[in-house]
Amino acid sequence: MHDNRDDHEPIIATRRSREPLRQDKQPLWRLMLALGGGLAVAVLLAWWWMGRSSSDGASKTAQSESSAPKIRPEDHIEEASASPARNSGTNADIGQTPTPPARAAEPAAGTEQAATPANPKITPDNAVQAPVPPAPVLVRFMSPDPQVRIELRGPLDSSPPLTSKAGDSVTVAPGTYRVVASGPQLETFELDVKFDGERPLGYTVELCAERKHQRENLAGQVIEERACATTAQCESMFTVLSEHAEQLVKDRAFRAQQCAKWRPKAAPDGKWTLDTKCDGATLATTCRIEIAEGACTFVEPRRSVRGTACPRAELK
Repeated sequence: MHDNRDDHEPIIATRRSREPLRQDKQPLWRLMLALGGGLAVAVLLAWWWMGRSSSDGASKTAQSESSAPKIRPEDHIEEASASPARNSGTNADIGQTPTPPARAAEPAAGTEQAATPANPKITPDNAVQAPVPPAPVLVRFMSPDPQVRIELRGPLDSSPPLTSKAGDSVTVAPGTYRVVASGPQLETFELDVKFDGERPLGYTVELCAERKHQRENLAGQVIEERACATTAQCESMFTVLSEHAEQLVKDRAFRAQQCAKWRPKAAPDGKWTLDTKCDGATLATTCRIEIAEGACTFVEPRRSVRGTACPRAELK
């Protein structure tokens, strides 16, 4: 028999539809997540507010201190000690968070920079002092000859010479000078002298008197002669003496010897020439060498007017 399936319930039961959850029955984790996010936002806002307050307080303190025209050390100490108090009072309202020490030290450094002048004055101790020029020297010129005239030439060629006479005193700058002393019937004397020192100096000079010059002409004096008996012998003798004369005139010792015969310490002067001659009787002919041109000069030794050695110069 066949059963009627319509009369029986189906074997597979149908599921019951789930009812939607109500709003008041939300899961717990969503609630915790929302609370944590809100707390994090509040902490971030509080931290940002505290950092802004600290930076604003520090900038206001630095501006007030830098805008002051003059800052005395006492005001700097009081203001530095009052700054932490203001910062602590401001932080106490927010959460009593201590101000970092680095930010508290920045206004003090700024205050020191403001108190330091941009262009410090140079004190006399640090200033470079110009070298002091040396003091002038007083020099007195003296000489046993009152007619002596002294010319003082400076180290610069462009400066004019300073002329004075014996007995005068001049003031000169320290240095080396060329002293030229001269006078009538006196020989000129030149010498480099250095004048320096803090006390007056005395320069004494004694010149030589003009020396007398004597000149003697030796033309015609016979140097050497020889006799010859025949014409051929005289011609041979003439040739020998002529060659000998050419050698003698070139010898300075020979000329000095001829001058010494005239006067000791005389010196040859000018041009010298020798001549060879033969004359006389046919049986007794003489050939000779004589001075055709030649002279000697004698100069007296140097002596001062008083007869002493000269020249003499002394600086005291």
